[in-house]
Amino acid sequence: MNKKKLCFILASLTIVSFSLSLYHVDFSIPPTSDDSYGYVLRTFSILNDDLSEPARKTIGWPAFLSIFYSFFDSTNFLDYVNTARLLSMIISSASVFPMYLLARKFFNQKISIVASCMFAFEPHLLYNSTHALSESIFIFLIILASSFILEKKYSWSIYISFMFAGLAVWMRFNGLITIIILSIILLFTYKIDKKN
Repeated sequence: MNKKKLCFILASLTIVSFSLSLYHVDFSIPPTSDDSYGYVLRTFSILNDDLSEPARKTIGWPAFLSIFYSFFDSTNFLDYVNTARLLSMIISSASVFPMYLLARKFFNQKISIVASCMFAFEPHLLYNSTHALSESIFIFLIILASSFILEKKYSWSIYISFMFAGLAVWMRFNGLITIIILSIILLFTYKIDKKN
């Protein structure tokens, strides 16, 4: 399959996945998850220069949202929640491309497309993305970290992998497990001399 056809298939998967998310979300009613409100309120704290780390949640997703919230001003709180929903849905749908690249490290082209398709329509991911939760960006970053650690052609890919893993930790605390797993993969996959 040539690159143009492959890009068309993956782009189609992304659009269908995003459309399915749009079908399942009602922007006129607030989400049922308390975490959604917590993330949005934490984003307002960051916009007001309060960068303190909360006790139970990380600061990464609200910090990411604050970039987009700084571009518009609304008096309706639901507008901010819907912006977070929309960003989460876009990231979730865009994960189809890195998922294909990760699957391609293990499988042939057709099976990798099937893996991307299964990922694009995974119900839990669709649910989390429509509730403006941080799982979408967390999974996106872990997929990127996993893809780069398995890229042996370039030595700089290791640094990029751990950078994405660090961002994943910033999004959710359980990203620390990813750093441990990447370290084990690094030790077993790459021949590292004693000096390094």
